[in-house]
Amino acid sequence: MFKYDNKSVVADYETGYLCQIDYLGDNKLRWTSLKERTDNSPMSGEETFSFVEIADDVFFINWIEEGGLVVSQIADFKNMKVTAFMTWDDEKGRGHRGQLLHSGTLTFKE
Repeated sequence: MFKYDNKSVVADYETGYLCQIDYLGDNKLRWTSLKERTDNSPMSGEETFSFVEIADDVFFINWIEEGGLVVSQIADFKNMKVTAFMTWDDEKGRGHRGQLLHSGTLTFKE
């Protein structure tokens, strides 16, 4: 059981990504982009996630989206900070993968 089941957070990244993550229980989450996307990628999705608590209230969280995007995230609920590494298919990238490492803040939604 994930400590934050049935809770929602907004992740606001310095790269401009802004999304809400709803932890649904049973290792499921729903993510929703809160900014319009210009690249025709999905605006939301429901995913199965894995997690491990790596320090008090700090979690490594990982999921794979239907389109192949992989999100590996360190969510520090103690300090309300987040760092995420994202990777996706990209023919021009190293190993045919694109990548993005970005950081931001977390805010609980009431």
